Amino acid sequence: MFDVGEGGGRFYLNFTRDWRRDFTVSIARKDARAFAAAGLDPKTLEGKRLRVRGWLAWRGGPSIEATHPEQIELLTGKNGV
Repeated sequence: MFDVGEGGGRFYLNFTRDWRRDFTVSIARKDARAFAAAGLDPKTLEGKRLRVRGWLAWRGGPSIEATHPEQIELLTGKNGV
């Protein structure tokens, strides 16, 4: 589970309380419309179970920059929401 933050023209999906050291997914505000059209509006994902694909980078902690909705899968059913 995680929370959603905003800042600097980005949405941040913070998977733990300490976003400076633990895993984060970032989505640029300019890309958020495409995510919303695919049913993945960053503002509504808080607390949901996700599978994220992408290149892992170190930006104050492990991070993936999601640029396309196909990188995020909303998990449903027995192992999901």
